[in-house]
Order: sequence, then C-alpha cells, then structure tokens
Amino acid sequence: MKRRTQVAFSAVLALVAGYLVADAYDLTPGMLTTRATVPDPLPYPSVNTVVSNPVLPSFDAAAPIPSAGDIEEAIAELEADPRVTGVVSVEMSDALTGETIVSHNADQARTPASNMKLVTAAVALETLGPDTTLPTTTKLSGTTVYLVGGGDTLLAAAEGDSAAVKGRSGLGDLARDTSAALKERGVTSVTLAVDSSLFSGPLYHPDITGSDTGYIMEMRPIAVMQSRNEVGAYTRDADLSALQIFADALTQQGIEVTVSGRETAPDDADELAEVRSATVRELVDFALTDSDNTTADVLGHLVALERGKEGSFEGAAEATREALTELGYGLDSVVISDNSGLSPSNKLTTGLLLEIVDNVYRCDGCVLESIASGVPVSGLSGTLDDRYGGEDMGARIHAKTGTLTTAASLSGFLLTTDGRLLEFSVLIDQVEEGTVTQARRAIDDFMTSVARL
Repeated sequence: MKRRTQVAFSAVLALVAGYLVADAYDLTPGMLTTRATVPDPLPYPSVNTVVSNPVLPSFDAAAPIPSAGDIEEAIAELEADPRVTGVVSVEMSDALTGETIVSHNADQARTPASNMKLVTAAVALETLGPDTTLPTTTKLSGTTVYLVGGGDTLLAAAEGDSAAVKGRSGLGDLARDTSAALKERGVTSVTLAVDSSLFSGPLYHPDITGSDTGYIMEMRPIAVMQSRNEVGAYTRDADLSALQIFADALTQQGIEVTVSGRETAPDDADELAEVRSATVRELVDFALTDSDNTTADVLGHLVALERGKEGSFEGAAEATREALTELGYGLDSVVISDNSGLSPSNKLTTGLLLEIVDNVYRCDGCVLESIASGVPVSGLSGTLDDRYGGEDMGARIHAKTGTLTTAASLSGFLLTTDGRLLEFSVLIDQVEEGTVTQARRAIDDFMTSVARL
C-alpha cells in the first residue's frame, strides 16, 4: 500500500480541542457551554473539511514525544489496576515520524470486540470502493415482480432522503418508479416476491446465539431500517417485512398485488426500476461511529461476493483475510471470524490495528480517508460521546471502541496535552464476566495519563 505523509489530520484534532475549550468557557456556542446556547451553534468541524483545507496549520511538530519509560510505567499501572481482570496488549507510535514508542504484547492476538470494524472498514473501502452504492431493484418475469435485495438494509419505508445515510433510498420511491414501468407495459396486476438470494449461509454467525442475536439483524440483503421495531429491537424475516411494505406502496400506486414470498428472480427477468443506497464511504462512517454490527457484517458479505466467494460469514472471513494479505498487513496469529467483532473467535494484534491506523494517518487522497472521519471522537460523537468529557480530554481521542463481556479495546489517535499526535491500540481480553465496564474505565484513565505525560 502506498504511504504518503499526511499531517493535516492532526490539525483537526488541535482545532477541535481548541473549539471545545472555547466552548466550555462560553467563547463559542456549543454543547459544553455553561450558559444557554444561542440559535444555530457553530457546527462541529468534520475531518473531511479540515483535510481539504491546505491553509490550516498542522500540529506543533516540536511538541515533545512522551518517553517510552513513562508510557511503560503507565502500562504497568494499567495491568496492576484491580479493575483489569484480563490480559493487556498496548502499542503506541508517534504519528509524525511513524516510530514505535512502546510495544507491549503487541504480537499476542486478542479478542478485539468492535475494533474488528477497523479491519472491515479498511477491507471494504479497498475492495468495494468508497463511492460504490448498493442497488435495490425490481424485476419482471411474466406477471411476477421480484424485489431484489442488493445489500441495502437501511431502506426508508416511504421516500428516500438524499442527504441521509439511513434511508438514502426508499421503497416508496421504488414503488412509484416500478408502477410507472409496469403501466408502460400494460401490467396492472402482479404477484410480488422478494429475492434475498444474494446472501447465503446462516442468518447469524455460529458464535452468536440466544440473547446475543439482539445485537444484530439477521443477515438478509434487504431491510427497511434494519428491520427494527418501535423500541429499536431487531425483528426477524427482514426481507419479508420489506416485501410487505413494498407491496403496500405498490398498491397505493394503483397496482393490484398478490404477495408471494421468497423467490429467486430468473436470469432473464427484465429490470423495472432501481434505487441506490448511501456510498460505501458513508456506510463505513456509520458502522464506525455508531459501531453498527449489521452494517459491518453486511459489508463483509459484500466483500466476499466481490472477491468471488459466497456471501456468507465463512466467505466474508476468507475474503477479509485474503484482502488483508494482498494489502500487505501482517497476519501472524490473527483469526478472522466475522466483520462486526461480535464473535469472540476473532483474534487481532495491536500490531495489525496500528498498521491500519498508521495507513489512515498517512493517507493523502486514498480510499482510507473516511476512516479518520468515521471513528468516534471523545466527548463528542458516537460511542465516545460520553467518555473523556470535559475541557482536558474532549476531542483529544479519535478512536474505535470495542466492548464484549470479556474484552475491551480502543484503537486510533491521541492528541497529547502538549500537542503531539500519537497512534495507539489497546486490547484487553480474558476479562472476568461482569467486570468489562471497569476495564473500559481503566483504559480511559490510562489514555488520560498518557495524554498528560
């Protein structure tokens, strides 16, 4: 993979950190101000906006790099922390020079939890392309219309929203265009089926059973807003639910519909209409910021198909590993099991994760750029919005979080209080059940200590 130095990313960290300090002292309006906010507060500056602006200053290259000894002492304190009941791996490097500062158990593969999504993001962007969109189509054979899923599980039930990631395209729009195409052919009465044959294999990863299935939608290549109900819980048969919603929308367009079920469209079926999802870049952003398991595993299935494998968990794992190998990543001891990180069978090293983080930093116009804007920001966004709050650590960490019952992780970027940008990966696994929240707090305290060195 070609690497080019890109220091502009650090500018956004410094800029946002400065913004938050001003915010907290009421110098700018925003979420941390101690007085009532004024209308239309300043927007949080996105990484894309900053990187594309060449006049913004970079971080202070003369800022001191925390010493290896000081960080190793902080690691020792982390390992001795009674809140940490598992085993620890840590690797840190200086972003500007790329030099490793500390490497503690970096070659020992551990359960990464949702840090697996960093791997998925890199592979999806490289394999599928950041600007690729996912089609949902209708096809006609005889008098049967097939609603064909292409991987979009974030469809809107009615009209799509061109400015949204969730609901970029809508079944209402597809029904309108499908109805028009049918009427042009003189067809006003149809049988309607859903073709969800794009994905194969089990609906859930074999490791995900019982109540754990509540953290992800079953793997179908079509769904309306991931088939969540009014309280946000996933419901079964997402494709059939989408079929019924589409049938209702088509009926409203004046087409008489008889609903069938799951059927595969014939190869010679005529395409009637199509709507398309948000881009892969945007889906990666969503998967990282919200740690969305469904989107991550859907992307993995699509990577498998793109690489000529079955769109299944097994195919996705094989394809992900192959892609990483071709991209030059070290995979000693690494085990790929799923793409969301829900499976405890995944095993990653901090070395691999730091390779990805470093490639993101050195990306200058490459496909990995969206990872930088997608990872959560401490005290501000995603799964870090309620961590590292306050003027000291707010916006200093841009990183992917990860939590399972026996594992906690954090990998990304840290801006020290002196202004030095570090790359890091922290993995803790074999955590005693019931203590992972404490382990996560210990990681937060460790990162805060390093930031202040």
